Amino acid sequence: MTSLPSTPRALLITIPALALAFLACGGDDVRPTDTEMGVGETSGELETSGSSTGDGDGDGDGPLLDLPDQTMIVDLKIDPPNAVIEIVDGVIPTQLDFAALATNNQGAENPVDASGVWTFDRQDIALLDPAIGGLTATGLLGGLGTLKFSYQGLEAEAAITVKLKYTFEPEPVDPAAKGALDNANQVDPAATILYPYDFTVFPRGLAGPTMQWNGGNDADIYKVHVQSPTFELDWYGAVPNPSRWNFPVIPDDIWLKLTDSSAGDLTVELRRYDGLTAYTTGTRFWSIAPANLAGTIYYWAVNQGDVLRIQPGASAPEQFIQKPPGVTCVACHSVSRDGSTIVASQHGGYSPWATFNPDGSAIFASDSASGFQAISPDGQWVLWGQSNDAFLGQPSYMVLSQQGAIDQATQMFQASGWPVHPAWSNDGTRVAYGVRSDGNWLDFNNSTLWTVDVDTNVPAFSNPAQIVGNDPERPTVSYPTWSPDDEWIAFGRATQARTRGAAGEIWMVRDDGTEPVRLDLGNGFGHIPDPQPSQNYEPTFVPVASGGYFWMVFVSERQYGNTLTNQAVDSRTKQLWVTAIDINAAPGADPSHPAFWLPGQELNNNNMRGYAALNECKEIGDSCEAGYDCCSGFCIEVNGEFVCDDDPPMCSPNNSACLVDEDCCDPDATCVGGFCTTVIK
Repeated sequence: MTSLPSTPRALLITIPALALAFLACGGDDVRPTDTEMGVGETSGELETSGSSTGDGDGDGDGPLLDLPDQTMIVDLKIDPPNAVIEIVDGVIPTQLDFAALATNNQGAENPVDASGVWTFDRQDIALLDPAIGGLTATGLLGGLGTLKFSYQGLEAEAAITVKLKYTFEPEPVDPAAKGALDNANQVDPAATILYPYDFTVFPRGLAGPTMQWNGGNDADIYKVHVQSPTFELDWYGAVPNPSRWNFPVIPDDIWLKLTDSSAGDLTVELRRYDGLTAYTTGTRFWSIAPANLAGTIYYWAVNQGDVLRIQPGASAPEQFIQKPPGVTCVACHSVSRDGSTIVASQHGGYSPWATFNPDGSAIFASDSASGFQAISPDGQWVLWGQSNDAFLGQPSYMVLSQQGAIDQATQMFQASGWPVHPAWSNDGTRVAYGVRSDGNWLDFNNSTLWTVDVDTNVPAFSNPAQIVGNDPERPTVSYPTWSPDDEWIAFGRATQARTRGAAGEIWMVRDDGTEPVRLDLGNGFGHIPDPQPSQNYEPTFVPVASGGYFWMVFVSERQYGNTLTNQAVDSRTKQLWVTAIDINAAPGADPSHPAFWLPGQELNNNNMRGYAALNECKEIGDSCEAGYDCCSGFCIEVNGEFVCDDDPPMCSPNNSACLVDEDCCDPDATCVGGFCTTVIK
């Protein structure tokens, strides 16, 4: 319900005597009527101006004249003020019509018959008939929207919920079993959900997770119930051991429908009927971030000695690097933030570095020993040289070279120890790196974490500083990665540099070394058994925030539900996992969430060094999903399609470019790493 604005511009209903008074004062545009005008009869209304309705100063803020027949609209509302439109199993209901009601200053409420303006802000979930204020669900998505009606300077709103509901029963289930499952309230003494974890946060755009559980019988009947305010799913059927259940993809991709229709928390229940009793494993909570995971994830497929990449949402990885003749292994890679250039080591052994285009073709191949490299955000500069060590009589330094011109080099000498595992900040002005004090570039046990300023214009290094020391329990501190806003550095803290068999955990620290915090939920503490929470390595941040979170890819040797269960130290499988990171967590609080397995990767491979980068930016007029897809930074809707545009809008929608918070359209949004996002609180 909307109240009268502070400066009234409502419909004034008059009698002939009042109109004649205006004519006497020169108001020759007033057309008096013979009868009092009612709500909706607007052709002869008078403006509420001057001394007729005010206090004499002409601003219209004074009391009404004390005339017995003078009325005006003081309130406007939509009936019903809240509505839920349900689409059950794809059947779209008939149009739902709304009424606009006006209340005058004498308390009378009547329908507004005159023309007003109806608007609805979610045409993707329901289509508006603007002539009568009717909504018809599209059936494409569920969601929350706002219906508005504007009339005579007043505006009313109604909250609209469009909800998708599905029931799946692949094989007929005994109605008695279904009834028992629907009413189950006894705690299951046997079944245990292994994956996904409780309180996991998922982005949109990925393949659905495989629910996995142990403890049931092959003949048991199950019910899976998933619900958010805008989506509901009931599935009934048998799931023999080992029990794994996927969201249906026919006739629709239900996980895609669910995630695109939901934002925030949803509940998940697994119920089991053993032929006598129905049980519940209790309610689990997942959350959906309202954005896709940005960019592409590049990783090393150890078993085949190649760098592969996977686009979030793809069903399989892509082998894209075209190995130069004679090269047997490509590994230890980094990718520029803008996705323009990949740098990697070749051959093994002394591991000289080379650069590649996104299409996999080679750009430049050095013959200089390196190991791990870092590449600048724009792909123009490479940091290398970590395989140098005192045992070979070589100095302790990192080398900065313009890629393709190795003779144009600048060296950063380390006063003590040897630099390892460099990582460039997103703004290109700083580098984080480890400094080892023993071993070689692949195998060492003692290291600390440092930062240094870098200026590629000179080029030069300055102000090296240690920000994290080691400790007796986890003395290896390395594999740093910068958060999208460059305010945090995540890193691994482990018993050794080589991940196989190491006890390792992911930590975060401010870029000045303050507020160190272990990512307990991301590591798995509290929801996976020991020692698996200490089997996590090599973190890398996705370079932009999306859906209100930072996202971090890391390697883990943990069990994946009942799919990958081998926990033998020498042979357990390395896989890529992703955790959501709260952007504004309180000091000392764990900002992470339980991680999810990255869909699409090969289960029969050891996958390491998941390195996230943006895709090559798109030019003006190309299709896009977000501003960070575009070279201009803006993804604008044009004729119903989203395309890259170089004409900045009045304000930046989420995921489009910004300099400060005030650039963002959403008043609750924050400018993080150059793009607007609404931070999840």
